[in-house]
Amino acid sequence: MGAEPGVPDPGEKQRQIERIRSVFRADQAENLEDWQKTIHSQVPRTLYHYTTATGLRGILESHSLWASDVRFMNDASELTYAVNLIAEVVGEVLGTVTDERLLPVLPKVPTFANVFEYGLRPFCACMCERGDLLSQWRGYTAGQIGYSLGLDLRNTRVIVDIPRGTFLRKVLYDEGEQRSWARRITETWLQSAQSLLDAEPGVPAPDLFPYPAIWTLQEALIEPHLSFKNPAFSEEKEWRLIKLTDIREELRLIRDRKSQERFSQLGIKLPESRPSWPLSQAEGIDIKFRQTSLGFVPYIELGLKHRAGVFTGRLPLEEVIQGPTAAVGLSLQSLTMYLESHDYGFPMTNIHQSAIPLR
Repeated sequence: MGAEPGVPDPGEKQRQIERIRSVFRADQAENLEDWQKTIHSQVPRTLYHYTTATGLRGILESHSLWASDVRFMNDASELTYAVNLIAEVVGEVLGTVTDERLLPVLPKVPTFANVFEYGLRPFCACMCERGDLLSQWRGYTAGQIGYSLGLDLRNTRVIVDIPRGTFLRKVLYDEGEQRSWARRITETWLQSAQSLLDAEPGVPAPDLFPYPAIWTLQEALIEPHLSFKNPAFSEEKEWRLIKLTDIREELRLIRDRKSQERFSQLGIKLPESRPSWPLSQAEGIDIKFRQTSLGFVPYIELGLKHRAGVFTGRLPLEEVIQGPTAAVGLSLQSLTMYLESHDYGFPMTNIHQSAIPLR
C-alpha cells in the first residue's frame, strides 16, 4: 500500500538513498580494488603479535587474539594522526569546488569524513613483520617478560570463527602515499556527487547532502583511517587485524537479552514487539574489559582456529619468541612446558629466545 496523495512515501525515500549510495560505491570500486591489490594482498608468511604472560595465557585458552578499541592502544596518536591528515586532504579537495550547486551544501568541517566520531568503533589486534623488535618489547610488556607470537595469517579462508567484517590490513607510513590515497578517494567521491547532479533526471543537491553523500565518503575512508600511521613508527612494519563494531548497538542488545532473561526467570513472558531502533549491525559480540594503567580497556576476541592441518582447531602458531629476560634458561624451559601443555611445541611451533640482550 503506497503513501496517501501529497504525503511523502518513506519507502521511496529509502530506495532513493540506496540508489545514490550504489552510485558512489560503484565509482569507488576501482580505487578499492587497487587499494587491496597494491598494498594489502602480499601478506608475509609470519606476522608477530607481542604480548605479556597474561595475554599469552588468554590467547591460547581462547584460541583468539584480543583486539582492543583503538582509542586505548599503546600509542595515543594511533587514530588522531590519520584523522588529522585525512581531514586536511579532504579540506584541500573541497577547497577546489566551484560548482554553485555544491558550495552551499558541502560540509564546512572536513573531519566529517571520520565515521568513528559517531558510534562505529574499530577494534584492532596489532602485528609486526619483525618478531624481535626492541621498541615492541618495551611498548607491550610493561617490565614483564614478553612474548612474540608468530602467526600464519596468509589465507583467512582456512580460518574459522572470525566475526564478519573482520579484515587484515597493512599499515602505511609514507605521508606522500597516504595523502595520495586520501585525495584519490575524495576526488572520486566529489566527481560522483557532480555526476548525480548532472544526471537526467538529476538529484537535487539537498537530497545528496548532508546524507547520503557524507555516509559514502565516510565508508570509503574507513580503511585509510585505520591504515595510516605516523612515519616515525615505520620500523614496526605493522599489520592490523580489524573488526568494526557499533558498541552502542551491541551493549543495547546485551541489555535487552539480560532483561528478557530476568523476566523469564520470574516466569513473566514479555509481549513480542519491534524495537524502535534498528539492530541490523548488532551481532551479539561479547565486549570484554581488561585492566591497564588507563583503567578498563574494552576488547573483543577474534577467533583464529584453523580448519585443517597441523593446527586444526587451534591457532596457526608457528613461532613463539620469548623476550629479553635475566633467567633465560629457566624461563624458556617453563615457556616450552606451558606451550606443550596446550599442544603447541616442536616441530609445529618453534620456540626460542630473543636475540636482544637484557639491559
